[in-house]
Amino acid sequence: MSRLDKSKVINSALELLNEVGIEGLTTRKLAQKLGVEQPTLYWHVKNKRALLDALAIEMLDRHHTHFCPLEGESWQDFLRNN
Repeated sequence: MSRLDKSKVINSALELLNEVGIEGLTTRKLAQKLGVEQPTLYWHVKNKRALLDALAIEMLDRHHTHFCPLEGESWQDFLRNN
């Protein structure tokens, strides 16, 4: 098995989030998906709140393209696209 790191935890958590939704996302299920014991996750994320924060940051990093609407872009389009 490959070494577990925070990036692998976050990517697996995003996959699990897509599969089970926010209510179904648990550290227990994530540990099962990764093939580790639940306490192992706490080396990488302090708790579920920290995991959710890390997921939000990762999603913004992947999909957020600019901080304000571009010239001529409406706020509605900005929010829809970002």
